[in-house]
Formats: sequence, C-alpha cells, structure tokens
Amino acid sequence: MDKIGVFGGSFDPVHYGHLILAEQLREEAGLDKIVFIPTYISPFKQAVKATDGRSRVEMLRRAFLGNPNFSVSDIEIQRQGTSYTIDTLEYLQQQYEGRRIYFIMGTDAFLGIENWYRHEDLLNNFSFLVGMRKGHDNEQLLQTAEELRSRYTLDVRIFDIPELELSSSELRFRCQAGRSIKYLTPDPVIEYIQEQGLYSDLLLRLESFAQDHQNPHRLAHTRGVVEYARRYALKYGADPFKAEVAAWFHDNYKSAGPLEHGFKAAEQLAKQFGINDPDILNAVRYHTTGRPAMSLLEKVVKLADQLEPSRDDPYIKQLRTGLSADIDVTLLALMKRTREYVLSQGKPFDGLSQQAIDYYENLQKSRS
Repeated sequence: MDKIGVFGGSFDPVHYGHLILAEQLREEAGLDKIVFIPTYISPFKQAVKATDGRSRVEMLRRAFLGNPNFSVSDIEIQRQGTSYTIDTLEYLQQQYEGRRIYFIMGTDAFLGIENWYRHEDLLNNFSFLVGMRKGHDNEQLLQTAEELRSRYTLDVRIFDIPELELSSSELRFRCQAGRSIKYLTPDPVIEYIQEQGLYSDLLLRLESFAQDHQNPHRLAHTRGVVEYARRYALKYGADPFKAEVAAWFHDNYKSAGPLEHGFKAAEQLAKQFGINDPDILNAVRYHTTGRPAMSLLEKVVKLADQLEPSRDDPYIKQLRTGLSADIDVTLLALMKRTREYVLSQGKPFDGLSQQAIDYYENLQKSRS
C-alpha cells in the first residue's frame, strides 16, 4: 500500500526547517511521497493576514522543483474559507483511495490537537507523524500521545528531528528589515520573494493601523516617538528597525488603561501582525511602566516615548537637549520625574515602576 504524507501549514514563506522535517519523515516513515498543502486561513491565525495563496503555492513549487518525492496542492486555497484539516484529509482519502495517509505535524501542534475542529474524527480515522526536536524536554509529548491512545483509536509515530530553530515569522521579519535570508530557504524562493516584493511593507501597515486607531493628537505623539526611537537606536546601538516597529504600535490600545495599554498592544502586535520577537514585544509591553533590567531596545523606546518633541515640560526639554551618553542616567531621571508627577497628583505610583527605579538607582551606585 502506498503511503502518502500530508504536510499542512501556512508556509509563509516555506523554509529549510519545513523541508528537512519533510525529507526526514519521508525516509524514516517509508513514505512514497509528501504533499504540501498551504492553508487558506488557519483556524488559529485568523487575525493574521497571510500572503496571498498563489504566492505561497508558487514558493513551495520553487522550493522543491525537480524533487519527485514532494508536491504541492492548492486544494485549501481553492476551497477558501477557514482551512480545517479534517475536511482536507477526508477529501484526500477519496482522491488517494487505497493508499495510507499520514498527517505530518510538529510537537506544539500535536499537543493542542484536541482543540482542533472535529478532533475526534481526526484522531480516530487518520494516522500522524510527529517531529520531536532533539535536546528538548519531550516527556509531555510522549505522555500526551499515550493519553490520546487510551481515548481514541490513534495511530501516531514520533520521530526525532534535527535541531533547526527556524520560523516563517523570522524570515518575514528579516525580509521586512532588509536583511538576508540566504541559507534559510532555497534560492528560488528568495528570488520569488524579491521579484514580487513580498514581506516589505510592515512599517507601512503599522503606520496605517496607527492612523486608524489613534486620534490626531495621539498620532502626532506616535510619529514623534517613531522618529526619536530610530534616532536613539542609532545613538545607543539598538536595532533601528525593531525600534520603529515597537514605536508605531506602542499606543494603539490607549483605551485599555494608562498602565495596561502597553500589555494590550504587545498582545495584539503578536496576534494581528505575527511579530514574535520578544525584545520588540517587551519594548511595547513595558514602555510606560518600565521594569528592572530592561533590554537596550526597551530603554530606547521608553526614552523616545518620554522625550519625543511634542512633550513641552521644561525638565523634559532639558533632558532632551542634554542627553547623557549613558542611557541609564537619562532613563532613571525620567522615571523619577514620572514618579514625582504621579505622586503630586495624589495618585499611587506603580509597583513595577518603583522596582525599576530601585534597580537603576542601585546600578548607578554600583558603578560609582
């Protein structure tokens, strides 16, 4: 009986991690071929707008051109709507009548499979090949597989796969920042991305989002923060692109609360734009409160937020024109100024902000 592997995902874009996993499972599981199926809309990524299906199909075709063991199907793109794995597998079961179908997935996906649409039918009627990364604590994966076998007629095989920390979101971000993705995905895929100008409009999309979610006064502030975030990133040695990304998004959810809006914005930046870089998310998350041991990017964005040109407090103007070569000196001065203002208004001062002040005061003492 022929064995067909089915590999679903966004593939936005496809990278060597996908290809290595597929090839290793094809060989170790004795599969005759593997069909890559890009989703139209993932049930778990509905808030993130994917690159158009035609482009993702074409990138897959170019990725393994000339490899007779791999093929790509656009059935979910053609079907449109939310892409449910059970619908695809039932369709393929009819198309490949008499052949055994194995669905390929990673550890994280398998651990959450009982949250999938019609998961009972999936687990009772289809076979699974799960890639388990070496060097990770995989006890939970093995335990979950045993628990699922006890509740369903589950056929699952688990394989060790090479340690290759790659993600499509990382490739997209590198493209958006104008960085190389050579050796992360096949050259024909890179050529297609460049030909079509894919993944190059993040800052424009963030600006547009800010325009739609902020009033004119708030938007003027945000534009100032973007300008100063880039300026301070270059001055102190942080990544200017990451600084601009964080700056564009930091105040989009101001309605969530004076201290809470950064946390809400970080959550939505990850959910709606697929930004998973922890440094960017933390720069958004803590731009108001600060925290002990902030990263350089966090400090840069917080500095830009408090020193941008629309703020006309005389003390702010003084700090802006006499910026210290030591970013921590200016940062501590700004946080203490904020505390002074909050207490003068008869309001309680945030505990995390106080911890940040204590941390940087002690740091300054240790340096003197």
